[in-house]
Amino acid sequence: MKANVQTQRIAELIKSAKQQFGDFSEVKKQEIFLTIKEAKARGLLRKQPPDRCLSNYVNAANHLLRSYATDEFAAALNQSLDYIYVYVALVGTNSITVTA
Repeated sequence: MKANVQTQRIAELIKSAKQQFGDFSEVKKQEIFLTIKEAKARGLLRKQPPDRCLSNYVNAANHLLRSYATDEFAAALNQSLDYIYVYVALVGTNSITVTA
C-alpha cells in the first residue's frame, strides 16, 4: 500500500514537472540517481547547509532533507528540474519518505 502511494505521488510530481519544465533527460536522471546513491553510501546526505566541496546535486539533496515538511520544500521543488530529479533519487534510495 505504501509503495502504491509513493509511486502515485512520484508519478504526479513527474507529470507536473514535465508540464512546467519540459521533458526529462534519461542521462541526467541516471547521473543524479547515481550521485545521490553514492553520496548516501559515503554518508554525505545530511541536513547541512551547502558545501562548495560537494556537487550541486548533493547540496540540492541536503537542502531538500533540511527543508522537508516545510513550505520551503515545495518552493525548492519548483526551482528547477534538477530538484525534481534529486527528490525522486532521494525517494528511490529510501533517504526520504513519502507520506500519504
